Amino acid sequence: MKPLIRGLLLSTAMLVAPMAWATPATDSQVDTLLEVMRARQTLEAVLPQIRGSQQQMVGQLTAGKTLSDGQREQLSRYLDKSSARIAKVLAWENMQPIYRDIYRQTFSAEDIDAMIAFYSSPAGRNLLDKMPQLMQNSMSAVQKVLVPVLQDLQKDIEAEAAASPEGK
Repeated sequence: MKPLIRGLLLSTAMLVAPMAWATPATDSQVDTLLEVMRARQTLEAVLPQIRGSQQQMVGQLTAGKTLSDGQREQLSRYLDKSSARIAKVLAWENMQPIYRDIYRQTFSAEDIDAMIAFYSSPAGRNLLDKMPQLMQNSMSAVQKVLVPVLQDLQKDIEAEAAASPEGK
């Protein structure tokens, strides 16, 4: 029995040891990475795209429906309020500590240094230059998939409301 326990302990130690040897990333390293990755600028560039996506989704969901001026104003106020809330939540001051923790928990100091080197290189800068377009294309593609689902859900909700005793 003792050889089995020793074998299990040795196996466990061999699996855990490489993780223990990885040097944790420092806040300074992660901050440098976030800077060379242009994380703040990327985050700030996403906000208008979110607003545009919201407007487009509302437009698609209300297409073919006649809205009164009051309903249009109400939708506009809702979009303004929604955009302001999202902008507040996604402000860099709120997101930087979250990003820092995520990167520190996920990557070692060596990983962070390698990423800093990559994003400081011409290839890394090229990737970063194209990232806003990539994000916009991604959001557009996801929206094309989600809008029909949201429309179906809306129809289901309307049908359920019409069928319920309270809806009659």
